[in-house]
Amino acid sequence: MKKWENVARGISMVCILTFLPSYLKKIGISFWLIGLCIFAAVYCVFFILSKIEFLQKSVSNKAGWLLFLASSIIITVLFDFILNMQLLIQ
Repeated sequence: MKKWENVARGISMVCILTFLPSYLKKIGISFWLIGLCIFAAVYCVFFILSKIEFLQKSVSNKAGWLLFLASSIIITVLFDFILNMQLLIQ
């Protein structure tokens, strides 16, 4: 990961692939439409990230991977926490 943009892309992929499919399944969208929605969301996020100037700066590999892994773990734990809270409410 040589640029902040790549780190942000990885983090956004984790967010999209973690939260979006479960939400779309809840509202009853078919498997193929879920795939299409995920593809469109990823494409739009990548386009937006490429336009942000701050993300074009370079970052060391160590810092980039460390931030990516830490944020991925936090996002996954947060998703499990939200999912468990929803199950407790129902």
